[in-house]
Amino acid sequence: MPYWVKRIKLKSGELLTERELGRDENYFEGTAPVVGDVISVRCRGRDFDVRIVSGNWPGRVHAAETVVLLRAEEI
Repeated sequence: MPYWVKRIKLKSGELLTERELGRDENYFEGTAPVVGDVISVRCRGRDFDVRIVSGNWPGRVHAAETVVLLRAEEI
């Protein structure tokens, strides 16, 4: 099941939306992380860790073809 980090709140308070986040940057194949998980993303030429804050709650079941849309914050 693929997942896509669509929005990232940076430490500076700036909110990056899907307009700035290209599909090839933060689109992953595999099991989608749940709220509270930490993953690495790439944006503006740098890699950094984010915490998932919305989009996939523990226990939620998605169809295999569903792209899970996630929101995250830089940590």
